[in-house]
Amino acid sequence: MTRLLASTLLFAAAVATDPIATGTWTITGDVQGYPVTESCVLTQTDATLAGTCTDSGKVARAATGTVADKTITIVHPSEYNGDPLTLTFKGTLDDSGTLKGTIDVYPLEYQGTFSAAKTAAKP
Repeated sequence: MTRLLASTLLFAAAVATDPIATGTWTITGDVQGYPVTESCVLTQTDATLAGTCTDSGKVARAATGTVADKTITIVHPSEYNGDPLTLTFKGTLDDSGTLKGTIDVYPLEYQGTFSAAKTAAKP
């Protein structure tokens, strides 16, 4: 009985820390008529994300974020016409593996929407 309990607790701990956000994500979205297309390579350690997001102009930027249950938040700097911005993607992972949510553009206070899916690993 003790082994069964120990095995169950170890399995539960493994499931609780499953790195659901680790991988390469393709993000598509829209912010007030402006298309957003990015590829983010992320690594999840516990509830923390780190990685790089590359925009459609091939500019790569360091990204950070968090994971709480099925809510994933990705944050990285950006710029528009030379002005610095911060993009925050916050979404919920559905059962099909698609991340959908909102984009916040700071300091402009613009909002948008996005969806993201993991890119299949190349053999």
